[in-house]
Amino acid sequence: MDSLLWKPLLEAAAQTLVGAAGSYGFSAIMSKYYKENSFQGAMDLWKRGIHIGNLGEGDGVNVDGIISPYLQLFPGDPLENAKRYNSLYNFQGKINKRQFQAIEFFAGSDATLRLSSLNGETLVGVYDRYGFVGEGIIAVLPTKLLLKRIPDFFSNKFVAKRVVLSGKISKCPSQHGYVAQSIALKAGLEMGLSEYRNLPYLQISKLKLFNSTSDNIFSLAGSPWAVTDSDKDQYIVQYGQIDNTIEMNNCRKNIINSKQWKNAKVYFDDINCPSTELSFRSNYIL
Repeated sequence: MDSLLWKPLLEAAAQTLVGAAGSYGFSAIMSKYYKENSFQGAMDLWKRGIHIGNLGEGDGVNVDGIISPYLQLFPGDPLENAKRYNSLYNFQGKINKRQFQAIEFFAGSDATLRLSSLNGETLVGVYDRYGFVGEGIIAVLPTKLLLKRIPDFFSNKFVAKRVVLSGKISKCPSQHGYVAQSIALKAGLEMGLSEYRNLPYLQISKLKLFNSTSDNIFSLAGSPWAVTDSDKDQYIVQYGQIDNTIEMNNCRKNIINSKQWKNAKVYFDDINCPSTELSFRSNYIL
């Protein structure tokens, strides 16, 4: 159905994520700034490193934060989140329910996705120690390296771990930004998504773990979701603390027990997916 606007959004999100994973390089980090570029979490990297420090493609960084299998479904610059979301309520023209639902789903910024390994590489989310899915940066690293350092990364209960990661900044085109803008423009809504043309992400080459219990305390909030083929109610979205098992289980139950679950077509979690047919990876990557 052409009215299901999540279809092109999810297809484009998959192209963006696969594009990041596919361009991973094992080249050594040669940036002369490498030792100096240390950041406290993803937001410090975005603000002090990318925006103010003008870090660009190939520059090496160290980031102290958390690494998680829960990444942004629609990755982007978190410093643009407010502008993007406010544009939903500041425009001239008309917008129908289908268009508004699609743009709201995209503009919310915190929809999360959990994937398994992709051809020997893994896409991850990097966040502040007390993180929010909408304020992270996506990253990619060899699955072999990841599992050597964090063997339980793909277990159902694993949420995140605090690390100091070393890597370099790379860039890929962000297809989902173009699709979202196309939907918005049809409704007369200008979202200003030019920054999506070159989306920064991290290529990780090294992980240092923290071993003490107190050093590993963290939090991560975000939105689990499912999409349906119901034209009127295409999105089932919850919000919660992903690190809180009870809260996350309630989010999952609320999605599965919703009236529209019978119409579900894609579910946010490939590792704990109710069926292969609902898998994001099965629908958009493999």
